[in-house]
Amino acid sequence: MVVEEHHVNKMKTLHGGMTATLVDSVSTMALVCTEPYLPGVSVDLSVSYLRGAPLGEEITIDAKALKIGKNLSFLTVDVTDSKGKLIAQGKHTKFVSKDQPVIGE
Repeated sequence: MVVEEHHVNKMKTLHGGMTATLVDSVSTMALVCTEPYLPGVSVDLSVSYLRGAPLGEEITIDAKALKIGKNLSFLTVDVTDSKGKLIAQGKHTKFVSKDQPVIGE
């Protein structure tokens, strides 16, 4: 993703709220791509901001499901710049229920 004008703060770097939204959205996609159940609500979301990403920077958002249990899923997200340097790291815990309908059914 390229950091565009509508993604930045007053300092012209990727806004922290935008980063948190990316962590939330992309980790949820990792969850539904790993297990075909509808995702539940967020239980916990944290983001560590390590460096800024200026306007025009190409960033990569990589999410992984660390564990998907009976009721909780644990996900992690790395946001890196075009040189592979870590910009932010997120951790996301979501409620899941195996009783929810399978996506596509």
